Amino acid sequence: MMNDTSKAVYIVDSMNYIFRAYHALPDNIIAPSGMLTNAVLGYLRTLLRIIKERKPEYMAAVFERGTSFRNTLFADYKSTRKPTPEDLAPQFDYCRKITTAIGVACLEVSDYEADDVIGTAAVRMAALGHSVVVVTGDKDMSQLVCERIKVYDMAKETWLDEAGVLGKFGVLPGQIPDLLALIGDHVDNIPGVQGVGEKTARQILSVCGSIENVVGSADPFGAIKFRGRDEILRRIRENIEKVRTSQKLATICCEVPVNITADVLRYRRGDRRLLDPLCAELGFRRVLEDIPLAQPTLFS
Repeated sequence: MMNDTSKAVYIVDSMNYIFRAYHALPDNIIAPSGMLTNAVLGYLRTLLRIIKERKPEYMAAVFERGTSFRNTLFADYKSTRKPTPEDLAPQFDYCRKITTAIGVACLEVSDYEADDVIGTAAVRMAALGHSVVVVTGDKDMSQLVCERIKVYDMAKETWLDEAGVLGKFGVLPGQIPDLLALIGDHVDNIPGVQGVGEKTARQILSVCGSIENVVGSADPFGAIKFRGRDEILRRIRENIEKVRTSQKLATICCEVPVNITADVLRYRRGDRRLLDPLCAELGFRRVLEDIPLAQPTLFS
């Protein structure tokens, strides 16, 4: 099929919106089997809202499971996160099933996080000439922003372009991993440099550009000015290997071995043969009416 590059590609961070739905919706949304389904319902509503409001020609939802290659770089990566709640865990597979049933491409690759698959899909589709919208509330995704890639947070109704990233974080999109390497990220348990806060890190990067440029000179442009400057720069240099590891942990991999083409990501609308039994199992008879359906073929 023809690749229409005038059409935007919408890539949804499914994990982000599944967790949001689980915590936002009440725990009395139950399937006939007794299984809690609040996350599935909230996530499905997110997808349907995108479909209704944006009318996508191309759309994908990205998942993950298990650990990633980052755990081999740093054993304690994400080790401080709480375990997935027992009543949420079984909902993930139903989220995958409902994604496929409504005609949205479902992407997932072992040993890689959803961020990496999203980054790979976004970069490849942008290279084909598409504008790409990454639908997420995850700040890490800001590093993907460029001329053709934007980040859209549905919950906050905010868009981030390159100027928006600079305004929000004080650094350019490509500097986000360096920023996180310096200040750390408690959510993913990425260690930073002791004594380096966000304001200090922004000033260092505004002058040096990257953590690598800090290594060669204490102040290459003579413009780094804050209390304790020499001590902070000394800590960065003495711990540079740890800082480099943190940077790798914070960098989205955009070379995941996954098949990404316009046809793979084409939105195909709902398949009643999949939707009817699935919605009956989940108790979603009312929401079924809101799902756009594919036209039946002669062989349906």
